[in-house]
Amino acid sequence: MPKPLRLIAAALLTTLAATAHADFVATSQGVDFTYHGVDADTFTVRIQNALDATGNWGPATYLGYLSVKGLGAMTLSGVNVGVSTGASSWSFTRYELSSNHACSGPGNSGALCLDASPDVTLTNDLTLTIDLLGSNIDITNITAPQLKVGFTTAVNGAITGALSIGTMSLVTPPVTTSNLSTDVATNRVPEPASLALVGLALAGLAASRRRARG
Repeated sequence: MPKPLRLIAAALLTTLAATAHADFVATSQGVDFTYHGVDADTFTVRIQNALDATGNWGPATYLGYLSVKGLGAMTLSGVNVGVSTGASSWSFTRYELSSNHACSGPGNSGALCLDASPDVTLTNDLTLTIDLLGSNIDITNITAPQLKVGFTTAVNGAITGALSIGTMSLVTPPVTTSNLSTDVATNRVPEPASLALVGLALAGLAASRRRARG
């Protein structure tokens, strides 16, 4: 491949790889939260150091609720939730988490509230994978997810402590060969539209070179 073509292709793939690795993070009361968009209808929320929480989360031993705001408009028929530490049944509403009424707060800005039954036992590294089912779902362009959690001290007990974790910040790790290998191993690939853009750019450059030679 000619050098100019190689340089442009590398730049495009680097941009796509960076996008695929973009996460949103926040820390509250010693607990770390990471939102990661997997694809157009799937995301993960990782909760770390929950057993070492400070402040009014200190006594918490379970996760009963998770609320995400900023997902955008969509028509949901169901939600599949996978938990890294075991199985649990989850119900959902298009509302925010409320300390007094569970998943029944105002439902603006694309809110989603999940209710676990039974509550999930907290660990210092807990990951939830949320797969959205329905139509008109596309969370690839989310820019400012907002999380709320409902920690409890007993299975299916009342929420203890604060709900909101504050504003999440975008973090894009450096693109490396190992990152790209991880993408392949975990099936995290750029969206079809992004791949099409790369293909069109490369095809256009190739056509230009053929015309120049002719």
